[in-house]
Amino acid sequence: MSYFSKEKQNNFFIKWLGIFIILELLSGLAWRFNNLNWIILLIIALLTIFFLFKKPIYALYIPLAEIFWGSLGHSFDYNVISTRLLIFVLVLLIFVIKNIGQLKKIQILKDKALLRLYLFLLFFILVTAIAGYYNSYDLRKVFFDANAYIYLLYLPVWYQVYDKKYLGNIFNMLKAAALIITIKTLILLNIFSQDYKFLDIDSIYKWVRDTRTGEITPFKDSFFRIFMQSQFYLILAWFWLFLKQMKDFKNRNSFILLAIISAALLVSLSRSFWLGIFVGLLFVVVNIFIYQKKRISFYIFLSLATVGIAGILLVQVFYNLPIYKNINIFTQRTTSVTEPAANTRSQLWSPMWQVIKERPVIGHGFGKQITYQSSDPRIKNIDNPEGWTTTYAFEWGWMDQLVKGGTILVLLFVIWLIQLYYRAYLKMAINPVLSLALTATLTSLLIIHIFTPYINHPLGLSFLMLISIIFGPYAKKDKSYY
Repeated sequence: MSYFSKEKQNNFFIKWLGIFIILELLSGLAWRFNNLNWIILLIIALLTIFFLFKKPIYALYIPLAEIFWGSLGHSFDYNVISTRLLIFVLVLLIFVIKNIGQLKKIQILKDKALLRLYLFLLFFILVTAIAGYYNSYDLRKVFFDANAYIYLLYLPVWYQVYDKKYLGNIFNMLKAAALIITIKTLILLNIFSQDYKFLDIDSIYKWVRDTRTGEITPFKDSFFRIFMQSQFYLILAWFWLFLKQMKDFKNRNSFILLAIISAALLVSLSRSFWLGIFVGLLFVVVNIFIYQKKRISFYIFLSLATVGIAGILLVQVFYNLPIYKNINIFTQRTTSVTEPAANTRSQLWSPMWQVIKERPVIGHGFGKQITYQSSDPRIKNIDNPEGWTTTYAFEWGWMDQLVKGGTILVLLFVIWLIQLYYRAYLKMAINPVLSLALTATLTSLLIIHIFTPYINHPLGLSFLMLISIIFGPYAKKDKSYY
């Protein structure tokens, strides 16, 4: 029986869909009434502790649910405590408490190849952080630059609790989160493009901005770009649904979800997403041709075309109703290189390479700052007419890692990626949909990370860890226990 066909999974999808809807509503209330944040965080803490003791698999479900849905993890935020940090601390603390007397039974210890790489990676990340301190960088910047990598500590926990029988639940949770993110993206497009007078548009914008859910920026002629960092997981959902659709062309639900996810990805106006998906699709087609030639048919291209057209039509509906407008945004977005984001990247390129050349092997350590000239109007203004700015956070993902950790840090991630591809191909014949969906998304991630940092962020690192446990040769098959 397929992991994706169990009867209980529909209920699991509906349950998580309801949870995400409630969380969206509570997020809005907590933004409006700030004191609600600590009350909601306390409830989340108590529920997390309860479910972690009730069933070990929640040590995977709860962090993944927050990652799939929560963008930068600040949907609820009180002082220094955020949703993501709270869940992380509780999951690790309870895991340590439960395993303190039986460390030799930790599942990841059996996976020698992954374990060696993992420990070396953690060690070098620690060395890179110490280098930042040794170089007398601002300690606060060193911490905030390195803290995303702390989430790698989830890997032994997830490896321990994962069981293949829960795989369908994970993907249904992903589908529920993707549906919420998609609907939210399209509704925000409609609200800001139509500029409803009866709505408090400013408050909606500040809610999205202050919770660090995403970015809402005017594009052209009242069209707005709605970008959320968590939209990356729409790509995983998209590939999974598309590959399922290829097996069952009559699956209406998959087609509808594919179409609205496509619409949300279009509205993101993220060229790095679009390029990543394109390369991921090429990867899928090549692999189908090599391993499953019988699946190559006219229906693949017909499905792609139909989904694409449906996605564009949905964008038009949410943009044009009730007041009709007409604009060709997609061609302009792919060709324009003059808007602030593109300018910032291009102007940062040369200074970054100069810094990389100074220490190409071990890097400069976390917290390394670069000063450069920017024409971004948010930087170059009356107060700063020449546009000079200094930052330690860079848009170029792979180059950011070269600056901080040099060739060694990048090479460690490359080795990890090669290992993931290798293990995925070992499972290709057993479960081609799963293997292709994950490796196609992984391929997209490699491209996206060139332009937009993800592999140095919990969103990207969580995906690498998720693939690692799914394709881990020692993942449990029959039961889940600590």
